[in-house]
Amino acid sequence: MIAQILKPNYCFVYGTLMAPEVLTTLIDRVPDNHVPAFLPPEYSRHPVIGQVYPGVIARDDKIKNQQISSDDPCFLEKWNDIKSSCVSGVLLSGLNDRELKVLDWFEDVDYTRTTIPLLICKDDILEKIDADVYIWSAGEELLSLDSHWDYDVFLTEKLSDYLKST
Repeated sequence: MIAQILKPNYCFVYGTLMAPEVLTTLIDRVPDNHVPAFLPPEYSRHPVIGQVYPGVIARDDKIKNQQISSDDPCFLEKWNDIKSSCVSGVLLSGLNDRELKVLDWFEDVDYTRTTIPLLICKDDILEKIDADVYIWSAGEELLSLDSHWDYDVFLTEKLSDYLKST
């Protein structure tokens, strides 16, 4: 018999799904996770207009050209200088197919699950790992592009009401 080795289901979350209470409401548990994890600098996070959650989009070409790419050989040397401009979040691991389907349902048609190489810090070493990320696909006109979404504000001011509606 040949044993099938499955790659773990990694999913990077950067908004309301970073809250353990939201994950527990949706999938009845908090999966194993790694913090901090970061999207490459080619992505940015913005509030969805009129909502308490964000969307992540690829930055436009003008902004991309001003940033160092995570594929650049000098990237690791410059990491500390650019880390603050990267989208931070939580890397979830060990999700089963049912749980991923629940997350797909939760994210609905406004997001597209896409595999992207993430950056994670382990013991002061920066590593790349491929993970699924829900990228905003409902249109940039629905995002507040001049603003950045704040997880701490969500936790302290909006989480309680958000859980009632989830």
